[in-house]
Amino acid sequence: MREQERRQSKIIAITATFICALLLCSCGSDPGSSDSYHAEGIENYNKDVIIEKYAGDLDSDLSVFPDEILTDKTEYSADFKPNLFDTDGRMILACAYGDEQFSDEIGRLKALSKTIEYDEEQYTNNVLYDEESYNYPAYITIDGFGNTYEYALIDQSNNRVVYIYLAYPDDNVLKEYSEYVKKDMSVYKEESTWDAFSMYNHSFDGGESWVEFNNEVTMIATGDGTEDE
Repeated sequence: MREQERRQSKIIAITATFICALLLCSCGSDPGSSDSYHAEGIENYNKDVIIEKYAGDLDSDLSVFPDEILTDKTEYSADFKPNLFDTDGRMILACAYGDEQFSDEIGRLKALSKTIEYDEEQYTNNVLYDEESYNYPAYITIDGFGNTYEYALIDQSNNRVVYIYLAYPDDNVLKEYSEYVKKDMSVYKEESTWDAFSMYNHSFDGGESWVEFNNEVTMIATGDGTEDE
């Protein structure tokens, strides 16, 4: 009997060790490395590719970014890396426009909105305008919802617009792009951000669940301070 118990204990110990090893390998490796994305240079700008590849994690259709580039004075880079639970990423496009193009682009940004529908209800979110949080005036479509930020910064003196998408930005990203992130960087450390603004989401039940612009429920609050997707 004791021999059988020892064998059972040994099997349990081996199984537990194997499971722990698998978990350590998963955490230590980059499970989404084959799905990572990097682009540099305006010739590689294509937001539709990013939407198609990461639609499940973006919570956005990247409305703040232009569909086509109408100037050759540009800078562009994008990096996205899936992990076990979500996708970390950044997408930054800077465009310097002529006077007429600049005016037209500001008009486009001002008019951004999304209508979210659920059952027979609907709600329209409009883009936010903020002159305080950043080093430039900003048109904001996501302001921290789900640790994600999407906005356009307006450099009026140079007819320049910087379009930015950040998901789970770390200290390195915040340091590298310090000119383009919030003056108060402590906001990026907040853990619960489901009550932050997103043009692409709305709660029809007082914060128990959020519905995306594509009419999918994206998150349900469990009532104990945690969230389930």
